[in-house]
Amino acid sequence: MESGAGTFKEELALLRHTLDSMPSSVVTVDSEGRVCYRSKSAASTLPTFTIGADFRKTLEAITHVEKVDRLLIRREVTAFAPAPDDPELNWMVWDIPETGGLLLTAWQTDFSILMNERRADFMMAASHELRSPLTTLQGFAELLNLDPSNLTPEQAEAAEIIERTSRHLTVLVQDVFDLSRNSFGELRLNICTVDLRDVLESVVAQISAVTSERGQTLTCTLDPDLPVIKGDEARTTQMISNLVNNASVHNPEGTAIVVKAGIQGDHVAVSVSDDGRGLPFDDPDDAFRSFRRGPGATAGDRTGSGIGLSLTKRLIQLHRGDITVESRPGEGSTFTLLFPIDRESEAAHAPGEPGPV
Repeated sequence: MESGAGTFKEELALLRHTLDSMPSSVVTVDSEGRVCYRSKSAASTLPTFTIGADFRKTLEAITHVEKVDRLLIRREVTAFAPAPDDPELNWMVWDIPETGGLLLTAWQTDFSILMNERRADFMMAASHELRSPLTTLQGFAELLNLDPSNLTPEQAEAAEIIERTSRHLTVLVQDVFDLSRNSFGELRLNICTVDLRDVLESVVAQISAVTSERGQTLTCTLDPDLPVIKGDEARTTQMISNLVNNASVHNPEGTAIVVKAGIQGDHVAVSVSDDGRGLPFDDPDDAFRSFRRGPGATAGDRTGSGIGLSLTKRLIQLHRGDITVESRPGEGSTFTLLFPIDRESEAAHAPGEPGPV
C-alpha cells in the first residue's frame, strides 16, 4: 500500500511539473464546472481563474457570451484577451472523460491586437465602399423602373435585371461581412423575447408575392401552442427568410413551399420544405459550405454561392441551436432550424457533455 501510494504521488508530482513547464497555460475543471487546477503559467497569465471559481462565469467576465459558447458548446479554437490590456490568446477546451471535467489550454495567438484591429477596420471600410456604389446603382434602377413607359422593352428588362442584381449583391456583401466577423468570433446577438409566430407570418407575407410571380405556392402551418423564445429577432428573421428564399429561387415554377413550426423535444422546430429539384450534392450537408456547388450543378443554373446557408448555420449556432437538412434529387428538400425553448439550459450542460450544436 505504501509503495503504491508513493508511486502515485511521484507520478502526480511529475505531471504537475510537466504542466508547469509548458509554455501554454493549462486549467482543469471538475464535473461541477469549478476550476480545480491551474498551471504555473496559468497563474500568471489567467489570474482570474482561481481555484474553485465558476469556469463559465469567469470566461463570461472577460469576453462576450458568443465566444464562450463557441469555446464550450461548439468546442472551437477561440481567440480573445484574458484582460483588456493583455494580448490575445488562443483558447481550446477538451473533455476529460474519466472525471466528466474539462481541460483548458491557452497559448499565444499569431494575431496581435493591432493586427486584429487593422483587419476589422479593413473589413468595415471594404464593406462601406462596396455598399455605397451598390446603393446608388439600386436607386437609379428603381427610378427607371418607376416609369418604364419611356424605355424600350429591352431597356425596361435591363433596368429590372440591374435592380434585382444590385439587391442580390447588397445582401451578398453583408453576408460575406457577417461571415468574416463570425470567423473571428465578433458576430454578436441582440437577445430579446422573440415571438416566432409574428416572425414567420411576417416573412411569409413579404415573400408570398415573389413566389406567386414565380408560379409557386407558399403556405405556413403553425402550432397553436408555439412558445416564445430568447433570441435575436432580426437574425431569426434573416435565417428564416434565407431558407424560404432559397426554396423559391432554386426551384422551378409549380413548386410547393411549406413552412411549419412546432415543438420538437426541447426545441422549437421551424422547417422549410419544398417538392422541387432537391440539392445537387451527394451529401446534403455540403449545402452549408460557402462557395460549394454540387456535382449536378450546371453553368447556367441558380445554385448560388451557398453563403446564405453557411451564414444561417452559424447564426443558429449562435442561438445555441442547430440546423438539419434532408434532400433527395427530384423530390425536394427540407431545412429545419432548431431553437432551444430554454436558451440558458443549453449553456448549463455539465462539463464534458457538450451541447447539441
